[in-house]
Amino acid sequence: MRHLVTVAEELHFGRAAQKLNMAQPPLSQSIKRLEDELGVKLLERSRSGVSVTPAGRVFVAEARRTLMQADLTRAVTLRAAADDAASINIGFIGPAMFRLLPPIIAAYHRVPDHVELKLYDESSPNQMIGLMEGRYDVCFIHPTIDLIEGGDSVVVERCRFVAAIPEQWDLAQQESVTMAELGQLPLIMAPLSLSPNRVSSMLNAFRDVGVSPRIVQESLQTATTLSLVAANIGAALASETAILTGARGVAFRPISDLPSNLRWSIAMVWRPQHIQEGGKAFIEHVRAFSDAITQ
Repeated sequence: MRHLVTVAEELHFGRAAQKLNMAQPPLSQSIKRLEDELGVKLLERSRSGVSVTPAGRVFVAEARRTLMQADLTRAVTLRAAADDAASINIGFIGPAMFRLLPPIIAAYHRVPDHVELKLYDESSPNQMIGLMEGRYDVCFIHPTIDLIEGGDSVVVERCRFVAAIPEQWDLAQQESVTMAELGQLPLIMAPLSLSPNRVSSMLNAFRDVGVSPRIVQESLQTATTLSLVAANIGAALASETAILTGARGVAFRPISDLPSNLRWSIAMVWRPQHIQEGGKAFIEHVRAFSDAITQ
């Protein structure tokens, strides 16, 4: 399965063999044995290169899921054997550090015999991959992305969006702005392909007030977005907690007619069947601290 998936990704036997750290003839023989066993042609080979057959595409998609589950099984087994339950691997998006996680972590470290926390700053999609592969125990993500099958989640932070505007621009001199006023400015937003639900909600909010926003720059990370705002590239919608960063060159202004359904939130996600006792205790610790934040 790994051999076929790698060839399908590289579309070249030589590059695939190099990636797998093996010689090309055994790789070709391995794929041939798989095709013979299934009685189905998975790859088309020609002088111009390699292509995946329709049946091969189905096999590759299913093989990726199987391999991911195998990697997860291996990871959780090795951690259990090594008694790695003495640490909790936590993935988080950058904005989780604006308000949510610092007091939670500080209080957790005061708990007697607390388990060591290992923190990893990752995008929400990459955290979901890490959770499925067993690299993370608990993740803090944008809840608008597709969650993993068999995973539990709870919203642990919720707040308003505010307008982030270059401080020298005229609109930044107002005490508050409207969606229509903000929509007249060049805007910075996350890529639609990476955050479809959140970006679509923002675009719809602008269209509801008769504005077709002009997106001049895409940015997934809040810190990058605020730096671009400070550089006069454009304005943006940012979480209210971003004010706590004290970003220079950025004026944060409330939006007077912000739609009630447009809110910033962070969700905590985990897989109950793979969480150790220390992880369960940490989850309950986070729940207790986040109750006031999500009101």
